[in-house]
Amino acid sequence: MQAVRRRIWTVGLIGAGLAGAFYAGIAFAADPRLDEADASVQKAIAQLTAAENPGVNKPFGGHREKALEDLRKAQAEIKKAKEWADDPKHQPKQSTPKKVSAH
Repeated sequence: MQAVRRRIWTVGLIGAGLAGAFYAGIAFAADPRLDEADASVQKAIAQLTAAENPGVNKPFGGHREKALEDLRKAQAEIKKAKEWADDPKHQPKQSTPKKVSAH
């Protein structure tokens, strides 16, 4: 059991380190909750990857692999949402103040 915990922590820390290095060079999304959601998905992937079901041909009946696949798809969608939010053509238009003429 202790080996499993150590493996979970190791995978989680490696994933967090890689994610931090990756995001250091990218502009943050308009809504920081997208970054929080992505971090949660990364943590879930690390925990599922570390989960063990020894002695079974298809660990967890294949459901773990399906969950990992869905989480990776979610990561891709979060990335697309962040890119869309950061794209200047999707930013709110700045209204220009109207000039008032003095008579």
